[in-house]
Amino acid sequence: MKRWVLTLALLAPLAAGCQEDLASPGRCPELCPGNAIVVRDTVIEATAGGDSSYVGYTPRTARRILLVSNGLSAGEYRSFVVFPKNKRDSVNVDGTNRPFIIDTVALSFVIEARDTLAKALRLDLYRIPITTDTTVSFVGLDTLLNPAALIDSIVVADSVKSGRVQVAITGDRIAPFLPAAADSGQLGVGIAVRADRPTGVRLSMPPELTTVGAAPLFEYRGIAEGVVDTAKRRQRIQVQPNRVASTGYVTDTDLAANRDPDLLYVGGPSAARSLLRFSIPPFIRDTAQIIRATLTLTPAGPLAGLPNSRGGDSVSAFGLVVDLGAKSPTTTFGAPPQGRLADGSADEIPVDVFSLVANWGTTSGSPQAIFLQLSTETLGGGFMQPVFRSTRSAVGKPRLRITYGIPAKSGQP
Repeated sequence: MKRWVLTLALLAPLAAGCQEDLASPGRCPELCPGNAIVVRDTVIEATAGGDSSYVGYTPRTARRILLVSNGLSAGEYRSFVVFPKNKRDSVNVDGTNRPFIIDTVALSFVIEARDTLAKALRLDLYRIPITTDTTVSFVGLDTLLNPAALIDSIVVADSVKSGRVQVAITGDRIAPFLPAAADSGQLGVGIAVRADRPTGVRLSMPPELTTVGAAPLFEYRGIAEGVVDTAKRRQRIQVQPNRVASTGYVTDTDLAANRDPDLLYVGGPSAARSLLRFSIPPFIRDTAQIIRATLTLTPAGPLAGLPNSRGGDSVSAFGLVVDLGAKSPTTTFGAPPQGRLADGSADEIPVDVFSLVANWGTTSGSPQAIFLQLSTETLGGGFMQPVFRSTRSAVGKPRLRITYGIPAKSGQP
């Protein structure tokens, strides 16, 4: 009993020193913990007038893909390949040149992406001049792809989602496929596509043009005369493009080529990029702990790309080393944050840019800016050409939502 009396006697002064007052905030400097973190949210719009779009980051000769479409809402695309001269009347077997009798020719491409819901897909192949190069216009190439120039078609099974597809021609039908003497053994091929619905395909075109596994191929197949070994009698000669200027795609849709200055463009044949600038309040940069940072982009209309295809497109966000406008060098550490782009969607696109914003402290000197580009820019573009609202738009301006923590005042809950 005495122990309980002693305990109550000791607690009584403490209770008197820190009593809850329902009419005012509690202040208990001696007992309440200080330096707690208070978490807050803020939304910061991009600096008005500080956002711009620029074009021309990827030349036509640097494209690493071939795009072909027909009726696609993303635009009309056609592709071309010019195969170089290749000696085809003999083949080397065990160090000896043997007469080569061609009985089959084949042309093949590697599909990287397609609309998997499109049925009866066909790649139509046309004979075009060997002088065709990356200076050709869409109208110029499309005019060449007429019925009289049709060589054959690659029929793609509905079950094939990606990989190499080919057409093999035998008998009397070989003649149109053989390069004419006037072409010096070269062969120019234009490519169009058709299916049971508007569609498109993305074909592989490796930049060094040395990777047979991915490059377009023209093959001569036949018999090496005088070879007894049956395993070696059957031979083939493979030809692939050897100049970047002799391959490419053209389109009738280049949104960024005639861009609206009040909108922001990313990707497309012009390889557009957009630059956003922000001004983060000093008390957040200097004293707050940034917990989360999300960039929100609003499409100016429904996004148009290649539907039902694997991979898809994304918009990538880069930080800047120094702000030089269109020529700003971007940071290279780590993978850039990305926001997924969905065909047909006009929904806002969130991009987690915490890694960029966290580096905007005054001590780092990093510009408070974000450079946007399409994930497929390194390939030379894609069907998707996103257009976003800018700081000049009435609604849907680019904005950052920042979640940050600040320390509570010492001695305050």
